[in-house]
Amino acid sequence: MRLTYIYDPLCGWCYGFTPVIQQLQERNNGTMTFDILSGGMIIGDNRHPFSSMAAYIQREHTNVENMTGVKFGTAFLEKLLPSAEMMDSEKPSIALTVFKQYQPENAISFAHDMQVALNYSGLSLNQDSTYCTLIKKFSLPEDEFIDRLHQEHYRYETHQEFQLIQNWGITGFPAAILDTGKQLYLCARGFTPLEQLEQTIENILKEDSTL
Repeated sequence: MRLTYIYDPLCGWCYGFTPVIQQLQERNNGTMTFDILSGGMIIGDNRHPFSSMAAYIQREHTNVENMTGVKFGTAFLEKLLPSAEMMDSEKPSIALTVFKQYQPENAISFAHDMQVALNYSGLSLNQDSTYCTLIKKFSLPEDEFIDRLHQEHYRYETHQEFQLIQNWGITGFPAAILDTGKQLYLCARGFTPLEQLEQTIENILKEDSTL
């Protein structure tokens, strides 16, 4: 079985849902393969300054906190959010593509580290220096990683990922797809608590076994 987690690095609800996927991965280590794909939520002409979303996020972030348990930091809410920093999903998505070339088994953990860096520590995901800090935990070669981050090959691969998700008809994040080997099932759309997700997967497997 393979579970594919579809997220975007700038998605607040994904910030809350990634820990659920991490727990699911820990509970199913060895029995299920986990992938993570970037959705391309804010790219190209959709890019805009954080400040343009500040009022909305200031109002709504508590809903994410209350439902998921994650916390948004003061550095994000009071410094990055009101700033002219551009919201752009492309670079952190490329960073995940590059990371998966090194340690695909830790890709979900790295994705969450990017989310924490942004939403709690208020760090820019547009800056190389942020990734230099994040990859230390995984003992990756800094110069090589940053070089790959700027290579057209990895940008192309990332945009192919965006296109795949669009072809699947998934326009909202987070989402998760379960591949049983017989067919694909959408097992999460939007934030889903762990117990609910596990029950959905169990129901899918019962249904799938009758096919």
